[in-house]
Amino acid sequence: MINILIIDDHPIVLEGSKNLFNNIDDMRADTEKNPTNIPEIVQKTPYDVYLIDINMPGTSGIDVGATICSLQPDAKIILYTGDQIEDYYSLIVEKKIHGLLSKTVTKERILRTIRLTMDGEIILPWSFIDFVQKLDQPQISKQPLLLNEREKKILQFVVQGYTNSAIALEIDLTPRTVERNLSQIYHLLNVTTRTEAALMAKELKLID
Repeated sequence: MINILIIDDHPIVLEGSKNLFNNIDDMRADTEKNPTNIPEIVQKTPYDVYLIDINMPGTSGIDVGATICSLQPDAKIILYTGDQIEDYYSLIVEKKIHGLLSKTVTKERILRTIRLTMDGEIILPWSFIDFVQKLDQPQISKQPLLLNEREKKILQFVVQGYTNSAIALEIDLTPRTVERNLSQIYHLLNVTTRTEAALMAKELKLID
């Protein structure tokens, strides 16, 4: 039996996600909407797989997954998002998660991902190959970049996996303003995606 905990702050999403596992003989799912309860849950009743929404108020699924792994090193972490999953490929490369799903995937894809994760395997789309190939391409020189304080804050949140809307709430801006600032950051870093920006920020030590 594969025991699964679904972590999401939306009750409707939780209920719908839990219903996916009805009548699945080898799986059992519970739900949790409050990320602050996770440490206690993991210590008392650890699960095999944690299916976590990336974007939650006050935190991110990435941080929740890291907390779980610190308490339960053998836990399997699968993140799901309504954003482009390409933005989070770096988490796979860095072995911080075991699976990545779009909220638009089918029930069959979710079940297959969970089973393969338990077997130590992973499903990756072809776009992941493009991402890995870009990692081997020459990067910009490690010269100081003139990022202002706002851009540095935004880049820090990007590295942590925050969406534009979540960043806007954190630093009291409109999502459109965050988007404009991100475009400028992409230009300065010579990148085109959030994942590339996050990797470049770490490479050039642009964040604390």
